[in-house]
Amino acid sequence: MSIESSAGKMAILTLGCRVNQYESQAIREKLAAAGFQDAPFEDLCELYIINTCAVTGESARKSRQMIRRALKNKEKNPQSLVCVTGCYVQGQFQKIESDPLLAEVDLIVGNAEKGQLSQALLSLLQTPAEKRERVIMLSDISKSRTYSPLSISRNKNTRAFLKIQDGCNSFCSYCFVPFVRGRVVSRPYEEVRREAETLVENGYREIVLTGIETGAYGEGLNEDLSLAALVEKIASIPDLQRIRFGSLKPSVFTEEFCARLAAVPQVMPHFHLSLQSGSSRVLAAMNRRYDRQEEVWAIERIYRYFPDTGLSADFICGFPGESEADFQATAALIREAALLHAHIFPFSPREKTRAAAMPEQIPEEIKKERCKQLLEIAKSSSLAFAEKRAGKRYRILGEKVSGGCLYGYTENFMYTKTPVTKSCPSGRFYEIELEAQAEFSVESMVVSGKFLQEC
Repeated sequence: MSIESSAGKMAILTLGCRVNQYESQAIREKLAAAGFQDAPFEDLCELYIINTCAVTGESARKSRQMIRRALKNKEKNPQSLVCVTGCYVQGQFQKIESDPLLAEVDLIVGNAEKGQLSQALLSLLQTPAEKRERVIMLSDISKSRTYSPLSISRNKNTRAFLKIQDGCNSFCSYCFVPFVRGRVVSRPYEEVRREAETLVENGYREIVLTGIETGAYGEGLNEDLSLAALVEKIASIPDLQRIRFGSLKPSVFTEEFCARLAAVPQVMPHFHLSLQSGSSRVLAAMNRRYDRQEEVWAIERIYRYFPDTGLSADFICGFPGESEADFQATAALIREAALLHAHIFPFSPREKTRAAAMPEQIPEEIKKERCKQLLEIAKSSSLAFAEKRAGKRYRILGEKVSGGCLYGYTENFMYTKTPVTKSCPSGRFYEIELEAQAEFSVESMVVSGKFLQEC
């Protein structure tokens, strides 16, 4: 491929969470408006943008790996620009000048400055390659109290993610996030409403409200708003048929919160809980500010208000000092909660966090074995969840048709595969009857369905 053919092409690679995915899409839309077109990361492009992650040691390693790949592409085309943003570079705030990997990067942008990234790239392009100097837009995120102005109008999926807040105030003992995302900042309601309306106008019928600490929405706003109040307000948008959420702590699910959500028909019976452990002792060491009993109460409330709920949850395996009894308490919670999905992660020590310096660090082989056991329990729970609902009718939002099968999610977030013999455009709703057959691809379960009708 010639260097000339790289002009006007951008490759954006995103690592990490849904918030990063959302922010990359916002950057993509701004650059597309300036005439740039998406291209694979392997192509010769005029712009390479890596939106990094650093939540775990592995994600930081992958971020560095992708930066190296972008710089190798730049060697083939010195006219190109390499931009690195996100949590990896934010975590390098105090030592950015001494990081040899970032020495050849053209533009380094912190999380608080992502709203300015597109314009900074376009300005750099006006400078001849031989005269360019590295630009660093990176500030102390702990002092930021302003929501970064990013928005989207489209999404690659049939459901659209809508970022409503940033940052976290919890400082769990294992978590690096507050150091790279800062304190909680909530997005003004008018902006959330306007973006939701735009997404619906563009054909999206399902919106996922997301953030770093989604349940903290409302903090820092002058108006008296909470996550429940926000849901009640945006539910009035015509043609918005489904509302879901990013990860929520069990402490969010008070009696009032559950009752208010249950009164909103657009709220889907699916919630992702950030549980992390089933042991009160480990939860205290994690500084999670709730115990096992509060987890159980939250789960019971959810099932009471949303009887057919699909619950998913995150768990950390091998936290420092985790005994066999602590581990078994987590295993028991997965079984008792009848989870649709469980995301299992081995503990990863991160700099600046208290857990990294805790005694009784668990050996890697024990973490690996415990993760394996929890994954097997979670798989059994998933299968039992699907089998219990065989014969029930569900309404799916079509995601794609592949190999003669329609794929989509039910109200309670079961991913389904339904043979079809006619055209079924994505983004529309279809009624199916769930069958008992389920299969796993990596850790994801796909449940078979029988097509009934478009609805």
